[in-house]
Amino acid sequence: MSITAALANANSGLAVASRRAGVVSNNVANALTPGFAKRTAQISQNVFAGAGAGVSFDGVTRAVDFALTRSRRLADSTLIRDQTVAGTYAAFNSALGEPGDPFSLFTQYQNFESSLRSLSQTPESRSLQAQVLDSANALTTTFRQLANNAVITRQNADTEIANQVDFVNGVLKEIEKLNSEISVASNSRQDATGLEDQRKILIDQISNVIPVKEIRRPSGKVDLITDEGAYLISGTARQLSFTPTNNIGPGMTLANGVLSGLTLDSADLTPSSGGTFEISQGALAGLFTVRDDITPEFQTQIDALARDVIERFEGIDPTLTPGDPGLFTDAGAAFDPTLEDGLSARIAVNAAVDPDQGGATWRLRDGLGASTEGASGNVTIILTLLDSLTALRTPPPGTGISGSVSAAAAAADVTSSIGRSRISAESQQASTAARSNLLTDAEQAATAVDTDFELQQLLLIEQAYSANARVIQIADDMMRRLMEL
Repeated sequence: MSITAALANANSGLAVASRRAGVVSNNVANALTPGFAKRTAQISQNVFAGAGAGVSFDGVTRAVDFALTRSRRLADSTLIRDQTVAGTYAAFNSALGEPGDPFSLFTQYQNFESSLRSLSQTPESRSLQAQVLDSANALTTTFRQLANNAVITRQNADTEIANQVDFVNGVLKEIEKLNSEISVASNSRQDATGLEDQRKILIDQISNVIPVKEIRRPSGKVDLITDEGAYLISGTARQLSFTPTNNIGPGMTLANGVLSGLTLDSADLTPSSGGTFEISQGALAGLFTVRDDITPEFQTQIDALARDVIERFEGIDPTLTPGDPGLFTDAGAAFDPTLEDGLSARIAVNAAVDPDQGGATWRLRDGLGASTEGASGNVTIILTLLDSLTALRTPPPGTGISGSVSAAAAAADVTSSIGRSRISAESQQASTAARSNLLTDAEQAATAVDTDFELQQLLLIEQAYSANARVIQIADDMMRRLMEL
């Protein structure tokens, strides 16, 4: 090898060592940067006329594992859906309260029953009559609070769906822009790894809302397609459509056309819609489940409990005529079986026993239709009220309870039903979280920066740099001696 060839080889080695050191130092500097994938310098040997002619720096590649990333994204999107579902059941379970909770629905039933029992023993007591009224009002107030909780939950879910749709639409446009920038950089042989990191983070964000698959295209571009086969990006970004609904009330559903579904052009992506492209995981799937399934079911159960309470006290007061409302009413009127939706928000104590509404508490003893006070020791009607409350009867179908139970037992069964759903949802969430964490760790092991390894590489690069520098020094000495001859 000539001195000139040796110098050329050593110079190329120095240049490549410098570029490799830059790549390694960049890895170390960004070891804790979210979304950063480790870089690897690509080097090739130059060959001229069958002989080595130095080395070339061919660019930088990112560490990727498409299969792991795909699996991790799906696990993450499933976890987010499960978290949404479990969180909703937990909120409803908390609103209903546990049996020992002084503010639980079951406790309000117990307090009402206890106050009636006390009044049956001392029917002339004005304070005990007031206690019955207070406990009855507390029971109806709890029903109305639960109904309001359901309405707010559905409204919040609908609003959040709209927010998530706007977010996804915005991110899709950003990915479309990054696709163009990556394509330009790739075609001009510039480093596009930083742009690819940004795009990966954005795709992760979309996948949390709607699980997607990447389809690699020439020049570094990607298209995005949902698990069910609907293209979100096909060259250009497509836009999701959803219309939020204000003031969602009981009985308003997707099926009757009042609430909006999720569409992509003409494709229906709404979960549980029966469409070809309906999504099943991710934040949107969880929010639709809350809005269209979990909350309406909860609303139906508490409406049915309210119906059970009202019906137990209708037709048992001899001072009333058939069709008159009993102790509990539907906003002051008798219950109409065709108007059960939203009943828990309308249940109220009959004004005839409420002094604040022109009534009198002694009517609890003498009858809601009584015009004058009767005998102070009469307990007949009070015992009838108590017996009706504790009687075993089959609750309305909406409660989901089979068999005959007392009013308080019906409330306890509904609370237990929500509790079981919460436990099941939380168990599912824990299982999904474990899988998500496992896949996240596996992906990081494959793509994240290992600082120990990178520091070892720096030592090797330093040795290579020193060796090439030594070759240049020796070549320089040789040329000097030749010039001195």
